[in-house]
Amino acid sequence: MGIDRLPDGRVDPRASSRFSGATGTRVALLLLLLLGFLARVYGLGEQELRGDEAFGYFFSLRPYAEIIDASIELREPHPVASYYVQKSWLAVAGDNEFALRFPSAWFSLLAVALLYRLARRLEFPRHAGLLAGALMAINPYVIWHSQDARMYSMSLALSLAAVLFAVEALQRQRATWGLAYVVTAWLALHTHYYGAFVLVALNLFVFSRALFVPRTRANLSMWVLWQLLVGVLYLPWLLRVASIMTGYEGNGDSPAFAARAVRSLSVFAVGESVPATQRLLWAGVAGGLLLLGCLRLGMGSPRDRRTLGLLVLYLAAPVLAIWYSAQSRPIFNERYLVASAPPFFLLLAAAFAQWRVGRPAGLAVRGAATLLLTIILAGSLLSLNGYYTNPSYSKTRGWRELAETVTRLSAGLPGDQVRIAQNFPDPTIWYYYRRPVAHIVLPPAAHAVGEARRAVDDLVGAGVTRVLLPLQPAPNWDDGGIAAEALSGAYVLAATREVGVWPVQVYARPAGVEVAPAARFVNGVELHAAQVAPSQLVPQGMLVVFLEWRGDPKRLAGSEKVFVQILDSAGQLVAQDDRPLVLANEGTGVPAVYAVPLPEELPAGTYRLITGLYDPAAEGVPLLELAPAAK
Repeated sequence: MGIDRLPDGRVDPRASSRFSGATGTRVALLLLLLLGFLARVYGLGEQELRGDEAFGYFFSLRPYAEIIDASIELREPHPVASYYVQKSWLAVAGDNEFALRFPSAWFSLLAVALLYRLARRLEFPRHAGLLAGALMAINPYVIWHSQDARMYSMSLALSLAAVLFAVEALQRQRATWGLAYVVTAWLALHTHYYGAFVLVALNLFVFSRALFVPRTRANLSMWVLWQLLVGVLYLPWLLRVASIMTGYEGNGDSPAFAARAVRSLSVFAVGESVPATQRLLWAGVAGGLLLLGCLRLGMGSPRDRRTLGLLVLYLAAPVLAIWYSAQSRPIFNERYLVASAPPFFLLLAAAFAQWRVGRPAGLAVRGAATLLLTIILAGSLLSLNGYYTNPSYSKTRGWRELAETVTRLSAGLPGDQVRIAQNFPDPTIWYYYRRPVAHIVLPPAAHAVGEARRAVDDLVGAGVTRVLLPLQPAPNWDDGGIAAEALSGAYVLAATREVGVWPVQVYARPAGVEVAPAARFVNGVELHAAQVAPSQLVPQGMLVVFLEWRGDPKRLAGSEKVFVQILDSAGQLVAQDDRPLVLANEGTGVPAVYAVPLPEELPAGTYRLITGLYDPAAEGVPLLELAPAAK
């Protein structure tokens, strides 16, 4: 590296100052990237996968060519680039939660570095560029997506790279930068379809400048050529998926314009790990600082005003396009806005560039900007704390516990006699439960009542005696309790266990009851047959007991109850279930079902199962004794 010297041979102090400033900036940028990296890998594998993450994982397990075919056949509303990246990465890193999410963390960190580079290319002062990078590095919204095994962080980085290379190409007019733009734009379109809105913003900027600034028209032909290259490269895929893009009905909502503005500004400022009641507050603070940034650029040089035009289009065009498309279908969702986050941070940072106003006004503006920025930073830290530590802001909760519970509730039974049924085809449980019990979706198709009943008949025909049904809200699939109704036609609801956010229903039917020893009580009730499953007790599992009671209803008070108890070798009570007495229908002989939940600690040994009748309403006669003939 050369050193600038004065004519007398002394080192130019200005050169030394520039060198020192550049070195300090590099150190600050490295520390900033380190901070961003730590924020993205902290707790990266702790939260459980959400449904879309699990779906992406299973989708990426297919062969490369099949990923494309499946995307088209299943009308997958996202393109395939992220699935290719994930498939290649998992082959090296494995498939635990940390490994699944690490590519997103890496692309998110790359976006921080690209943002600083874009800021400097737009001639932001170094401190303003570093501030923009810092805002992105610790932003809760960006970090949330950096810890999400989906395409959003990849889309953020690639669309940001496309903007950077477009600016480089427009300023330098070199084919290498134009080619870099074409490649990153093409990749961005293959990562998320909404990346097209960023390209629309770029084209609006270029063509509007050509309309109002005649001297820029000379380079317009080269820009058009780059757009044509992107279009030609993307056209084969576009022709295959056009109907998917237009036919996707979405899983978001259709907010009004004002609600969209509040939600967008709030989520960009402090993420979604804050109470919804605070959105208006955070949107107001962010909007105030955003306005100051726009005023600073608008009052600056012609270059600043050009930068303002680019950043406003970069921020507004995608958000408005997504909002407008959501008016005809419920497709608006905050995660789709991630590609518009970079200009938001740049406009906030612009408020801290040098103002061309008098000293008192300049101090007042800087003071207001500092206050608003401090509030946003405090909100971001609070939001991050909530995201990292508050379970209510977790992506999902309970999948690991659900997998363990399913394992226990199916333990001791032959695998072909148990099924896990889902009333919605959520693949997340398939990621966490990897044992031999098979899964089914009930109903097999959305709202298919007849198909659900046929599926249950198939279970009965296959000899399945226990079905575990974790119920989840599924208005788009099982809106009327179809799964539970179909199972109730052939199985008995033995118990419901609350696990995480799911009520897990245990449905059972006897494999064939055995005739019990003669046991007739003084009220004429007789235990005719019994069946127990499984034969081996499992800690935290469930013992299902079928008892067929027969008797004359006219001789009963109606308050009689049945107890089923498990005793250890010393005769001490281990577990029990008490339920009202239900006599079997004489025509069908359907037995009553009892579910005995087993404790967490269950030492190995021999246990006894006993049952009996008692009438809690009878004074002084808690237990109905056996009739003499039955002793």
